[in-house]
Amino acid sequence: MQLSEDTLSVLEFLDTNIEGGLRKRNDIGTILELGATHNQADLFNEISRSGTATWKVYSTLRRLQQGDQGFRQLEEEFALQMNALREHLATLMHNADDVTLKRFDDIYFGMTQGVIKNIVDLGHDLAKIKSLQKP
Repeated sequence: MQLSEDTLSVLEFLDTNIEGGLRKRNDIGTILELGATHNQADLFNEISRSGTATWKVYSTLRRLQQGDQGFRQLEEEFALQMNALREHLATLMHNADDVTLKRFDDIYFGMTQGVIKNIVDLGHDLAKIKSLQKP
């Protein structure tokens, strides 16, 4: 997918202002481009919220042991947030070309460890973007 100059400028800003840069820069660019091109700011906000929630729950889970109190509930919440993010991405992908759709399908819509890691990395980026949006 070809990104507009505006989207490339936003990505440059994000890379500069997020410590360590974006983990999924190209995918964030695609999400921004599709959201802007198809006037789906509300959907982008839903993607941002569910990605942020996915990242926060994952970050908490990493600090706990399997037997710790609340671990099971957090695992369930992680699965819920991850699936919410995937559903929002799937909705956005209705506007994508076939190549982009195939790419997102391979990266975010399977059920492998690699897919989960990709979703966590995307959640990280979305959480960092959301934190930049707050005044």
